[in-house]
Amino acid sequence: LGIDVGFLDNRINLIVDWYKRNNYDLIGIINTKGVGGQTAKYANVASMRSHGIEFTLSTRNIVTKDFKWNTDFIFSNAKNTVTKLESHSRVIDMISGAGFALEGYPVRSLYSMDFKGLNKNGVPTFINEKGELTTSDINFQERINKDHLVYEGPTDPTITGSFGNVFSYKGFKLNAFITYSFGNVVRLDPVFKSEYSDLDAMPKEFRNRWTVPGDEAYTNIPVIAHTRQVKDIPNLKYAYNAYNYSDVRVAKGDFIRMKEISLSYDFNPAWIKQFKLNNLQLKLQATNLFLIYSDSKLNGQDPEFFRSGGVASPVPKQFTLTLRLGL
Repeated sequence: LGIDVGFLDNRINLIVDWYKRNNYDLIGIINTKGVGGQTAKYANVASMRSHGIEFTLSTRNIVTKDFKWNTDFIFSNAKNTVTKLESHSRVIDMISGAGFALEGYPVRSLYSMDFKGLNKNGVPTFINEKGELTTSDINFQERINKDHLVYEGPTDPTITGSFGNVFSYKGFKLNAFITYSFGNVVRLDPVFKSEYSDLDAMPKEFRNRWTVPGDEAYTNIPVIAHTRQVKDIPNLKYAYNAYNYSDVRVAKGDFIRMKEISLSYDFNPAWIKQFKLNNLQLKLQATNLFLIYSDSKLNGQDPEFFRSGGVASPVPKQFTLTLRLGL
């Protein structure tokens, strides 16, 4: 359903669209008993319900002979829920990556190990699939008992949009464009391990790590394990892997980005006519300048382009100077 209305001689324009959709027989992977030589096959395994709304508000705030100011605001809200799913996913699938489906939750949901603090030796502890408190007795391949996992939220944003302003004065035009996104979560980089080498880069969280007994009351950053701990604690690497995928290693994916600022000038047609040109424009454009807001837990990691292209580096700034000629 949609509506498009204008007010005050179209100085104010509003467009609203709403949708609701039910999806059936969605294709996904289902685990089998191995008949035919395959333990996993594609099948119609899921149903999903989704709905959303989007509106665009465009206004001409000031209109004079020499000066104009136009504003465009876009807001979109979309949600979905998996209503049926015939699949037994592994714990590791649900806590890592870009989210996993589970009946009753959004299609790409993120789950975490239930972190219960550090023990007296600085090693992280968790609730495992048996409901027990442990450091390393964890089955990441578990497919049935998953009630110990913590639901974090969807990895897809539920709210997206933009806010743009265009200012025009004679031949000059200034455009400031902001984008925003809210409602999703991001898994922080899995940087913690039971053993490190001189080639490992340490994030700044390590400054607040556990170092002496008693620190467990003030920090949730685990100890850098020494050789004896690695030898004495069975499967210590499981504890650090679980910590990477725990509820303390999740950040909000919310952000507000200064996406673009551009300044252009259209030369006077009477002046450029002597050069046999119909139009001449000079434009300076800056893209991806900075994040106005993002979760401080990201430590510079870009929430919009998380692991884009296999990396988690911030999107580079781009500056473009354009000269446009019309003959």
